[in-house]
Amino acid sequence: MGRNKLSNEEKTRALTLLKEGASVIRVAAEVNVTRMAIYNLKKAVESLPPGTVPPRKPGSGAPKKTSPRTDKIMRREVLNDPAITAAELKKKHPALLGNVSVRTIQHRLQISLKLPTRRAGKKPLLTEAMKKKRLSFCKRYRQWTPEQWKKVMFSDESTFRLVRMASTTVRRPSDVSRYHPKYTVKTVKHPDSVMVWGGFSGNKGRGGLYFLPKNVTMKGANYIEVLRDHLLVPYAIHECEVFMQDSAPAHRSKVVQKFLTDNNIPVLDWPGNSPDLNPIENAWNEMKKAIAKKRPTNINELKQALTKLWVEMDLSYFTKLATSMPKRIGMVIQYKGNMTKY
Repeated sequence: MGRNKLSNEEKTRALTLLKEGASVIRVAAEVNVTRMAIYNLKKAVESLPPGTVPPRKPGSGAPKKTSPRTDKIMRREVLNDPAITAAELKKKHPALLGNVSVRTIQHRLQISLKLPTRRAGKKPLLTEAMKKKRLSFCKRYRQWTPEQWKKVMFSDESTFRLVRMASTTVRRPSDVSRYHPKYTVKTVKHPDSVMVWGGFSGNKGRGGLYFLPKNVTMKGANYIEVLRDHLLVPYAIHECEVFMQDSAPAHRSKVVQKFLTDNNIPVLDWPGNSPDLNPIENAWNEMKKAIAKKRPTNINELKQALTKLWVEMDLSYFTKLATSMPKRIGMVIQYKGNMTKY
C-alpha cells in the first residue's frame, strides 16, 4: 500500500508526470504513493500559479514531543554545559523528557535549537594566574601598531613526525576482514620525528630553519648555540627591534638572558601557554598539513620537505602573520585571558 504524504521532490516529480499526460494511476505507481495523494495534489495546484509546488500545510504531521518550555530548558542546559549528552539530559529531567526518546532529543537539539554536535577544539589548559598574565601582557601591548609588530623577530620550536597518526577510511568488501593487510593503516608506537627551531619577521619574512640534534634535551647552553648561529644575523638583517620567544625553561635561563642582553636584543615578556598569541604557530600548522599530504618515508625526506616548505613561504605570508597581532591581542582581552580561535 502506498503512502499518503509526499516530499517536495516527490510533488515536483508527480506534477511533471501529470503535465506530460500520465494518468493518476501511473503517477501513483511511479512515486509509490496512494491515488488519493495524487488526486489531492492535483486539486491543490488548481488555485496556484503554474509551476508552483503546494507547501506543506501548517500544523500537519505528528505533534512535537517537547513543549517550548522544555526546549528552552534544554537550550539553557546545553549552553551551560556544552558537553552534556542527550541521554544525560533525559536522565536529568525525567518529568520533562521521561517519555521522549534520546533520538528525538538529539534531533530537537540539532534541528530545532540549532545546537548540533561538533568536535571540540583542543587548547592548552590555563590556570587563573596564566589568564591574568595573558591579559596583562595584551593590555600592555594593545596600542602597538602593525608596523611595530613587523619589527619583532618571532621564534619557536616545533616537532614534525614522520608517520601521520590519523584515522583513514577505506572502501572494503563486506566479506573481507578489516585486518587484511590491504585495508589496514600501518602505524608505529614511537614514530620518528625531528624538532626544528625557526624565526621570522613581518619586515623581511622567514629567518633560518634549524634542525635540532636528535635525543638532545634543550638547555640554556644548547639554546645559546641556536641563537648565536641562527638568530643574530637574521635579527640584524631584518632590522628587528625586539625578540619573541616563549617561556620554556631553557629560554628563561640566566645564561640565555645574559646572552641576549650582551647582544643588545630586547625580549618580550611572553606569557606562558599562549600558542594562540604566537603567529609562527600558524606557519607550523600549515607545514604539518603539507607534510601529511606528502607523506615522506624517512627522516631525510622529511627534512628536505620541511626545508622546501619553509623556503617557499613568501614575505607577504609572514607579514600577514605579524600584522595579525593586534587582532590576537584584542581577542584575548575580549575573552578575559582565555584561549582564542588562533
